[in-house]
Amino acid sequence: MLEQNSSVPLYEQLKDLIARDIRSGRYGEGFRMPSELELENEYKVSRITVRRAISELCDEGLLVKKQGKGTFVATNEFKADMGRLSGFHDYMEEQGRNVGICMLERSIIRLRPSLAEEMGLDVNDDVFHIRRLMSTDGIPIMIDSCYIPLKLFPGIVERFHDDDSVFRILRSGYGVEMGKYLKVLKVRKANKEISSYLGCSVGDPVFDMFKLTYDKSGVPVHLSISLVKGEGTSYKIAGVVDNEMTHNGISWSC
Repeated sequence: MLEQNSSVPLYEQLKDLIARDIRSGRYGEGFRMPSELELENEYKVSRITVRRAISELCDEGLLVKKQGKGTFVATNEFKADMGRLSGFHDYMEEQGRNVGICMLERSIIRLRPSLAEEMGLDVNDDVFHIRRLMSTDGIPIMIDSCYIPLKLFPGIVERFHDDDSVFRILRSGYGVEMGKYLKVLKVRKANKEISSYLGCSVGDPVFDMFKLTYDKSGVPVHLSISLVKGEGTSYKIAGVVDNEMTHNGISWSC
């Protein structure tokens, strides 16, 4: 319990106690914390003490406040390296995390002119489109829309299974050696559909990432547009010398 006569402020004692309970597993990842009133009654402290302890734990990333829902134990952060060319499967498995896939859509479509031009395609060229919900360790992370030119990869529709890694299929099935790539990142607000898939609130920020990948000979082979949950996600960005990739305000939507 808290020591009323200690030189350590009560909010600091409460904060340390809650942090220990989180690290010990009493409050697991994603756990909804007791209300301020419940904590106030349990530890015999004022509402101000509880609020300051919770506020500092949120600042330190151990807790997350969700408007209208309460305060929750933060989940393991999803970290991605913007300088990496590997796909989602490879990157997550390298970190020892389990990948979950839910197919939302698979179809053959034609890209709108601006995106067809980016891929070096004619507007009448067919593209294999897959849209999937990607999760790690049971936590939804991103909605990924992927576009693959059928004229470059005949038979991929029949060859591709819902939980396959697209990069692995291109490498092992078609002998593609990945080369340079372009990534453009912006932020948007989650709408009702996005929030229902990612488990966030309507209006929460999500990363909207455009990625165009080329093979070693400079041919565009893969286009993806990913919506990544903003909460608990961080991107590492490193400068690259002699990077010749440029773009002129690419516009896309997902």
